[in-house]
Amino acid sequence: MRLPFRPASIRVRLLLASTAVQVVLLTLLVVNSVRLMNEAASASLDTLVEQNASMLHAMATAFGEQERYPALQDLLRELLADAHGGLAYVRIGDSQGRFLLSAGRPELEPLPVGSSALPADIDRVLAERFIHIRRPLLLSGNEVGFLQFGVSVSILAAARKAIIEQGTLIASAELLLTFLLISSLGYLLTSKVRRLLDGSRAIADGHFEHRLPVYGNDELSRLARHFNLMAATLQERVGELQDTADRLAASEDRYALAMQGANDGLWDWDIPGNTIYYSERFREIADRTACDLPGSPQQVLDLLHPDDVKPYRQRMAEHLKGISARFTCEHRIRLPDGGYRWVVTRGVARRGDDGRAIRMAGSIGDVDMRRQAEQQLVHDALHDGLTGLPNRALFIEHVRRAIGQQRRDGDERFAVLAINLERFSLVNDSYGHATGDALLRSIAGHISASLRAGDVLARVGGDQFAVLLDGLKDSAEALRLAESLVELPAFALPATGQPLHPKCRIGVALGEPDYEDAGALLRDADNALHKARQAEDSPVAVFHASMHAQTLLTLQLESDLRQALHERALIVHYQPIVTLAEQRLSSMEALVRWPHPTRGLMAPNVFIPLAEALDLVHELGMQVLEQVCADLARWQSEGYTPPPVSVNLSARQLSRPALATELLDAIARHRVSPASIRIEVTESLFARPDGPAKAALQQLRQAGVMVLIDDFGTGFSALSYLHTIPCDVVKLDGSFVRSLTDDARLRAIVRRSIELVHDLGIAVVAECIETEDQATLLHEMHCDYGQGYLFSRPLPADAMTARLPPPLALAG
Repeated sequence: MRLPFRPASIRVRLLLASTAVQVVLLTLLVVNSVRLMNEAASASLDTLVEQNASMLHAMATAFGEQERYPALQDLLRELLADAHGGLAYVRIGDSQGRFLLSAGRPELEPLPVGSSALPADIDRVLAERFIHIRRPLLLSGNEVGFLQFGVSVSILAAARKAIIEQGTLIASAELLLTFLLISSLGYLLTSKVRRLLDGSRAIADGHFEHRLPVYGNDELSRLARHFNLMAATLQERVGELQDTADRLAASEDRYALAMQGANDGLWDWDIPGNTIYYSERFREIADRTACDLPGSPQQVLDLLHPDDVKPYRQRMAEHLKGISARFTCEHRIRLPDGGYRWVVTRGVARRGDDGRAIRMAGSIGDVDMRRQAEQQLVHDALHDGLTGLPNRALFIEHVRRAIGQQRRDGDERFAVLAINLERFSLVNDSYGHATGDALLRSIAGHISASLRAGDVLARVGGDQFAVLLDGLKDSAEALRLAESLVELPAFALPATGQPLHPKCRIGVALGEPDYEDAGALLRDADNALHKARQAEDSPVAVFHASMHAQTLLTLQLESDLRQALHERALIVHYQPIVTLAEQRLSSMEALVRWPHPTRGLMAPNVFIPLAEALDLVHELGMQVLEQVCADLARWQSEGYTPPPVSVNLSARQLSRPALATELLDAIARHRVSPASIRIEVTESLFARPDGPAKAALQQLRQAGVMVLIDDFGTGFSALSYLHTIPCDVVKLDGSFVRSLTDDARLRAIVRRSIELVHDLGIAVVAECIETEDQATLLHEMHCDYGQGYLFSRPLPADAMTARLPPPLALAG
């Protein structure tokens, strides 16, 4: 149950104090009254006893001398009978204790012991309400007896009781009235104090809008007014503080969010105290606990990478001296596992009046991933992504260093090798880029293992490598090392497991003292490589000055070829293909020619490899097809019936996924029958039966375009997969035809090959027939068709018109 007041309140204390005072005072008053009343009662009893004793002694003496005790007894009985209080009984006895007289209270047998004086304890007397008095009495004959009487004090005890009860009642009433009076006064005095207390508690609880009611103009009312003024002022100040706190909290929240977004740690250096505070994020970045972190700036240096200590100290000293406005340093810190992490440390110093730094605080950020990414970018910028070897830029830097070393030491010798893989584009186009990449990695590993310590291998192009041979004794050593790299190990094709035997050509440029440009040295090695690729007797060529002039001519030729393709300046010549039985025109082969402005009419073997290298061969092939279709359409419009024309396709063209669609669209645009066009491809494209060439050729054959296999017999064991090639005609390579009349064994091979091809339902064309003997032998071997200078050289379209069968109208 909750009390309407607290025991510690002022009102309760006032009531308790006043009540205690009243109780003490009234108690003293009652005690004193009882004492006085007891003294009065004692005096009254003493007087009463003495009076009765004197009276009874006189009567006993008077009647005793005459021995008239019976008469005295009767007199006393009458006296006692009329008494309503006071004397209660009388006994006179002799010296032997025998009663001579007995009046009143006959039940008192034996006689109670009496005293000669009044008892000292008046309270006990009044409580017992009876007093027994015994005194000596001189009897007749000088015998000493006794006189004993009893006095009743009941009336006095009753009066005393009544007085005490009335006094207690009066005291209680006075106490109650005092309690009521003090309580009322206390309520009036403490109610305002309680309101002040409640107001103070409300202010303490944050209810600054609380106000006290004001009644009157006494001191407490004035105190209430001042309290309300104080509360209003405090509310205003607290409102301002709250607004400031809200702005500060918002600012701290933005700062905390910004720091969280920046993901940086904080540090605070007390310079005079030489102590440092580290935030939790700082400890996370350093991967250390608070106990493991250094307690002073000097110990921070122990955590830095040895290479970063000097720049860190230098920049810190510059900032503390005021030379730099801010301290910023990217450095590495040692982790507990012994590794290092890149961080960026920033800070600003606060200075005293004398300009000296007294405090410095800042942040630390984890930039390890960025630095690793930068290092990776630098590595990627200077290395080949496929093989991991240095690229052209880094290789040139190595060559530049070798040139500088040669300038410092005139006896220093070095050389640059340019290495090119032969027929790599054919592998790439036939087996896919994944196989080509695997081949490049295999070749790179082989060359790296073959080099000496200190030599540098780089990949500077798609299928081209470069080697820096440093510390050579002489030029002969460079040639020996180059020749040792020509023979490459066999490479197993991932799809079929068949071995591939790659070869390479190497150009060598010797590091002469007159070289100043590393790029020029690599260029000259490329010029030597170009010479080596053209040579048939040696795969290694050493650069000399004439090669540079030839390279310039080649560059000019590249520019001219691009211009010729842009202007569609290439033309098509047609070489007839005849039946060997009647030597009648059966079909034609379209051969591209380039009427160069200064070099005259150029044969395909001059510019077709260049177009292959420049990735222009598809554009060139499509222009040839467009011209052939245009000529066929023109001949047909003039009434001629031209035979089918075969158009050559390169391996690079057949690697295009939509090649068949492009060819058929070109044929359709000129409204030429697909049967009028034949596609001629080299045998080597079918070394991989599931390669991209097979699907494209099947799509062309389904559209009505015949497929011819060129250079038959010079590729990869043609007879082993001839049954899988989607073709209609094979063209026997000219290398067989040229030696046919002189080599009996070759004649047997050609005869059996023709028979085998016929058994598969495929026709045979023999190329490069130049003599009647060759034509006769081939006819005897049942070769179907022939092509060569014996029948006709390639002719322009206009000249070829005269070889066509005449129009039907003219024939009639």
